[in-house]
Amino acid sequence: MRKFSGFIVIFLIGTALLSLVHIVADSTFAALREKTYDFYQWVSPISVDSGQVAVVAIDEASLAAHGRWPWPRELVGKLTLGVANSGAAAVGLDLFFSEADRGAGGAESDAAFADALSRAPAVLAMSLDPAGGPLTVGQKAGWTAVGFDPAAAATVTGGIAPLDLLANAASGLGIVRTIPDSDGVIRKVPMVWAEMTDDGQARLWPAFSMEILRVAQDAPSYTLRLEGLPSDAVRVGAATLPLGEDGRIRFIDTDVPVAHVSAARLLDQGTVPELAGRVVVLAVDVAGVDQYHLTARGRHRLGADVHAILLSQMLQGQYLLEAENARWIERTQFAGGAVLLLAVLTVFARRPILAGALSVPIIALPLATGAASFLLRTELIDGVQPTGGLLVLGATGGYMLYREAERRRGLLQKQFSQFLSPEVVRRLAESDAAAALKVEDREITALLVDLRGFTAMSRTLGAEKTVKVVNHFLEIANREIFARNGTVDKYMGDAVLAFWNAPMEVPDHADRAIDCARAVLAAVQAANPQLEAQGLPAIESVAAVETGICSVGNMGTEQRIDYTAIGGAINMTSRLEGETKKMGETMLVGPGAAARATRPLRAISEVEIRGVEGPVMVYGLPA
Repeated sequence: MRKFSGFIVIFLIGTALLSLVHIVADSTFAALREKTYDFYQWVSPISVDSGQVAVVAIDEASLAAHGRWPWPRELVGKLTLGVANSGAAAVGLDLFFSEADRGAGGAESDAAFADALSRAPAVLAMSLDPAGGPLTVGQKAGWTAVGFDPAAAATVTGGIAPLDLLANAASGLGIVRTIPDSDGVIRKVPMVWAEMTDDGQARLWPAFSMEILRVAQDAPSYTLRLEGLPSDAVRVGAATLPLGEDGRIRFIDTDVPVAHVSAARLLDQGTVPELAGRVVVLAVDVAGVDQYHLTARGRHRLGADVHAILLSQMLQGQYLLEAENARWIERTQFAGGAVLLLAVLTVFARRPILAGALSVPIIALPLATGAASFLLRTELIDGVQPTGGLLVLGATGGYMLYREAERRRGLLQKQFSQFLSPEVVRRLAESDAAAALKVEDREITALLVDLRGFTAMSRTLGAEKTVKVVNHFLEIANREIFARNGTVDKYMGDAVLAFWNAPMEVPDHADRAIDCARAVLAAVQAANPQLEAQGLPAIESVAAVETGICSVGNMGTEQRIDYTAIGGAINMTSRLEGETKKMGETMLVGPGAAARATRPLRAISEVEIRGVEGPVMVYGLPA
């Protein structure tokens, strides 16, 4: 793995930097994380049972029947009593009544509305707003706060509240204010608000939907635990609402519609049976009058629908929460994926297609984990950010290895293209070339081809013609050697030394060398007419082949290094080439090559070879 040490160091540094960025810039990536959670809900909407809630809508039909908005307060009171008389557990009026009724008989109308409120389990809407002036209304419920200092959190000093007459008559008061994210989407709704009064006291106010839930249960107070921990919650009667670390409930953008009842129908009939036992939100549902909110799935919802769905979540105990330690799960997935990517990219560096195929599931695993967590457990884990980080690492690592492979390929091409066939060079570039080219003892088959009688011939040819004849012969020899994936060791004047089974292993190396020798001899004879046509003499060649253990690899000095072989087989081919002249043979095969060859050979005779003890049987081609 030493050759990959630089790549590994850079890869690990990149992993550490991306992890650090994720930790330091966590808030910056929050928007991307929320988009991922939106995508989960868009792909697989969560069904929230809304059978316990309903919206009574002052819609276009209601305005057509009873006049334009705002209606007289007495008429709103009648509508409120209609909801109560229908058996609703509670009714929240998602409407503001901060000013007196300005219509004819305004005071009497307000008084009639207050009387209706006092006879119904009604919750009025209010809002905290510094520009709204001091609030004079009193709290409707007590608070027991654990681990939370309202004075430290209270920064809002005023707001918009109902008339004291109406506020005193209502059973509850709740904050309808929502805080959209930077992209305008309502994803979470605060459940607890803190107000600083003129006398320096802090008061807690419930969210509108949570106050409706309290009134529906006839609960006198709230118990709040808010310490900035995932376990933070608020107790409302029999319900416990998990608040998470930010004191907010995530809105589930369900595809289940909320039941709507037209206010016109209720006013005409007096009661509506389907409201019995339900928690009701009363609101205006007319374009240009009420506000519509952009939600996670890209829909614009009526504010009353948002409150109704939040109530359904509370009543069903159905919440969409991030997994505990979600950030560290993301970082662990990224770090683990980075380790696996590093292993794949280094182990399969020479097999890019396989490395890419194995990298894809590693990179996609966080995405799959996040999706599975949402689908199976309704629990949120962001898989996009770790997958994005792994994609960056994978692309960068792959590019680095590609560049290194190109560099190695160019180096090998430059160093070996004259001595190895293009196929062998390609295979070297795709393999562990450093290991293949190191010096080692290996069985090879050596081939020496030489021109017969060329020394005497060259004396009469002159330099220019001599070079032409030699180049002609070397071209033939190279072509046949490369055609059989042999390695050219060196040119020795009018002779060529080559071998097989290094640097790439070739099981039939003896057969290839013998076949190459025969092909060179035949090609030389066949090309003689070309020489003669150029005014050059015909030539004859001889060949010698032997197999044996030799030291093979890159050898030389810092100034020059060659890939070569030394050993007994190399020496033997040289001796055998000399014997061809004595024996009148064009090709001799040594005993080592003959033993390895599968092709038929002809035993010629035993000869004495210098440097070899005892007679040696030599072989030639069949007659």
